[in-house]
Amino acid sequence: MGKGIICREFDRKTCIKYHMNMMKKVLDFVTKNNILQHGDSVILGVSGGADSVCMLYLLNSLKEDLGIELTVVHVNHGIRGIEAERDAEFVEHISKELGVECKIFHIDIPSISREQKISEEEAGRTERYAIFESAAEEVGANKIAVAHNLNDNSETVLFNLFRGSRLKGMTGIPLKRGKIIRPLLCLTRDEIEVYLKNHHLDYCIDSTNKETEYSRNKLRLDILPYIKENINNKAEEHIVNTAESLREVYDYIECQTDAAYKNYVKNNVILNKAKELPPVILKEVIRQWIFNNTGSLKDITATHIDMVVSLLNNSVSKRIEIPCLSIIKKGYQGIELGERKEPKKKIQQILLEDNKINQVEHFSASFEESSINKEKIPDLMYTKWFDYDKINGLLLRNRQSGDYIIVNDKGGKKKLKDYFIDEKVPREKRDEILLLADGNHIVWIVGYRISEYFKVTSETEKIIKIAYDKE
Repeated sequence: MGKGIICREFDRKTCIKYHMNMMKKVLDFVTKNNILQHGDSVILGVSGGADSVCMLYLLNSLKEDLGIELTVVHVNHGIRGIEAERDAEFVEHISKELGVECKIFHIDIPSISREQKISEEEAGRTERYAIFESAAEEVGANKIAVAHNLNDNSETVLFNLFRGSRLKGMTGIPLKRGKIIRPLLCLTRDEIEVYLKNHHLDYCIDSTNKETEYSRNKLRLDILPYIKENINNKAEEHIVNTAESLREVYDYIECQTDAAYKNYVKNNVILNKAKELPPVILKEVIRQWIFNNTGSLKDITATHIDMVVSLLNNSVSKRIEIPCLSIIKKGYQGIELGERKEPKKKIQQILLEDNKINQVEHFSASFEESSINKEKIPDLMYTKWFDYDKINGLLLRNRQSGDYIIVNDKGGKKKLKDYFIDEKVPREKRDEILLLADGNHIVWIVGYRISEYFKVTSETEKIIKIAYDKE
């Protein structure tokens, strides 16, 4: 057994056998898929959770067989306070016990999230992988191992399916992407937890993993257990097997797309003869063409791709608009990129800060008398009354990632994007709608509704009235 593996169970032989079987399974997996080679230097992203702790112990046990060097990297995101500090100390402790170098990094994700106007989840992922890359460069590592398991893979496939992902999203989590490798994709979460339990190996539990308000946690805690219990107890393995088959299909489509791109795109024009391509290849060529011209496929949906396809059958000068600030038009030779749209100026003005009302164009705010009849506050479109004591500050701005609104008196939360979809607000208008926001909590979608949380009730002591002059 590798260093650090301690068996205290009565049946020591069973414990050792289980450890050897797990080692063999991972060794066969990384060898078959050419994930690790002799001489590799590997950064291990260890959060302290069950998966990453299992990865640390298994790869440490296999490092001589594989001929690899390991360095542990732990990132404290500055979100969970004492709990996060506990995780960092734990990872440092077990790394020292195993004789593996450990590097601890501290970052302030809430601040980065606010500065970049993205969700904490997105900011955390971006910064975490940037740190892994930096640490790899520092120690001369050529691989970065993260601990996604088979269950993570199946959850990703289902999550993408329910979101309406195209074929690529149905291929699951890739084994390798650049320096990133995932050596535990062959193991289920149950196998990992049994392994840790049998060997009395401690790990940290992130309390947010049990919160079902996160979509992935709902899949993990509610939907997949129901499927396994009522439909097929090996559902997750079947989902992953299907994803692997779809990956083979997608790899073939990518090869065909590369060849088609060279023949049907000339001088940055998708030629008229591209109509003869099979639809799946034509659509992939269009996606690649959009990415090459804009550097992003963010917010590009199947509908946008179909709009571009339709241009091939339209008359010259017909044009459409898509995200990424692009106009696409039909020319004599085919589809070409038109002039760039001027990006809309982002609005960001502080209306209320530190109990002080600031002047903002087209808006007025004032405090109401406490004696106001709270039961007869009128329901006006451009004048609203709010429970002042619940507001930390008010920023007038456009929408950003992570925005949400409370839609009922039970605290029901809805993403702003989902609200716009439900209200059938055209996509091209969503960025223009003015919002009064307290952090990511939308207080007022101007012209639409206010958050239920900030409504005036019989319990309200101080009221602020805000009016918008649309003229």
